[in-house]
Amino acid sequence: SIEEKVFVNEFGGLNSILKDIYKESFHKTKSLTAFSQFLSLLFHSITLYINPEYKDFKKNVTEALNESLHLLKPLNYKEVNISEVLEASIQMVDICRRYNILPDLDKYNLGEQKEISQSLDETVVNELSKVLIPSSNNLTTGNTLQKFIGKEVDTQKDEKLNLMDDHISKVGASSTIYFPSGYTSKIVSSKLPENFKNLYQSGSITYENLLTMWNLPVFKVTNKIKPYFIHNQKRQRISGFDQGDLSPHVPIMLASGRYERMFEQKQRLSNKSYALSLLIDGSGSMIEKSNNESKPWSLSAALIGASYLAQICFELNIDFEVSIFNRGFAADLKETDSEYIKRKFAISSMLNTTYGSSAQEIFNTTNHYFVKKFNDSWRDNYEKFIGLIEFSRNLRSSIDSSLDENLIPPFSMFEKGTNVDEVNIMHASKRLLNHPSNTKLLVVLSDGMTRGSIPELKNSINFASKNKISVIGVGIGNRGSWKEYENNVQVQHPEQLIYSIVNITKDILIKNIKTTTGAA
Repeated sequence: SIEEKVFVNEFGGLNSILKDIYKESFHKTKSLTAFSQFLSLLFHSITLYINPEYKDFKKNVTEALNESLHLLKPLNYKEVNISEVLEASIQMVDICRRYNILPDLDKYNLGEQKEISQSLDETVVNELSKVLIPSSNNLTTGNTLQKFIGKEVDTQKDEKLNLMDDHISKVGASSTIYFPSGYTSKIVSSKLPENFKNLYQSGSITYENLLTMWNLPVFKVTNKIKPYFIHNQKRQRISGFDQGDLSPHVPIMLASGRYERMFEQKQRLSNKSYALSLLIDGSGSMIEKSNNESKPWSLSAALIGASYLAQICFELNIDFEVSIFNRGFAADLKETDSEYIKRKFAISSMLNTTYGSSAQEIFNTTNHYFVKKFNDSWRDNYEKFIGLIEFSRNLRSSIDSSLDENLIPPFSMFEKGTNVDEVNIMHASKRLLNHPSNTKLLVVLSDGMTRGSIPELKNSINFASKNKISVIGVGIGNRGSWKEYENNVQVQHPEQLIYSIVNITKDILIKNIKTTTGAA
């Protein structure tokens, strides 16, 4: 603003042009956010193109402005001392925090600080471009004035508009989840971004280190539960003609050469006996560390717990799927972190401008990222899964200095996410109902209660249970209440989690055996 004042005074005719422009555009200032209002009023108080009426603005904005202008009184605008300007600017930031015009970043974690700062930068740039000419000293050499008064197409705005349209189309085309109560919700389903596989090498080391640190011998633990899966598979397979009874169709089969023996029994276990769906909470709190911890463990432990069950299913040829869910701005499959952030803030600014208070409902979506679908190969998706473990433990320090920027996964997709259990439970339940298995298990690993609706959480669990889906709630830490889950366990330490998952799953299998045979 000071440079603007000094520069424009050197061009007599320019000053009158700018006065007319700012008189026309000033009314838009009232619609800006508080900090943008403060900056706009500060600009006009220094340049004196117009004398705005402060009474139309909120008290905290005008009082912060008056205190800030008092700091500028000793400054000589014609011979500016840069250190004095910097000192005054720092004090103005403190003033704005005191009047709640700026957030106090010290109250937030590093990830939140970054997102708030980037969002604030984006908002200020977008808003001030509506009421201030980006750089008046370009007026004599470029087309800044023409752009400002709207005589040329703003290509950057067109790009943002296209991104917003794509996002709205994605939300519109997403699945609608119908609850028994009549409640409906949209859910955006996609695969986990591909670039997480680029952390596989370091993730493998982290995975092995965590198994050692938390004393989790894989085979010792998984061998406790395998016999129950196998027993149920055999029990469901060895019945009727498969058990060795003579089939009336056997003579025909023998005559045609289809059977070599009169009594035939399959040796391979059927992969249709079970279907297991693993849902993992991908909210921001899952990657936060407690005060007495050097690194976060909630998401890491949940992923390792899921990997135990996935490994059992893989070895026994049981159908299973793994998904991670949250509510936030949805990531694209091929996206890098920088691309995600750029797209996120571009769409945010356009939605806020276009939809106002309704923007958040379109911007933040309930997301369901498939690590592996039922029909997918575990081997083909295992590297992404291990890369996710690497990030969950080491966060942004997971990025190797040699890793190209175009290979960095969109870490930011997790940093501000919340969890909406009920929508994801219904989504997974519908898939399990369509699966031709006899025993269906749904395991939810999360560190807190849903941010959605408790009644609908109950409805989703009841819906699954009535349709013979066993729902298991595994609570991580002490933030959530798990009384809504009929089968539940809550753990306070990572060492407990894997054993708890295995034990509660074993109990469910035993209960299923008792229900169908009358004996354990």
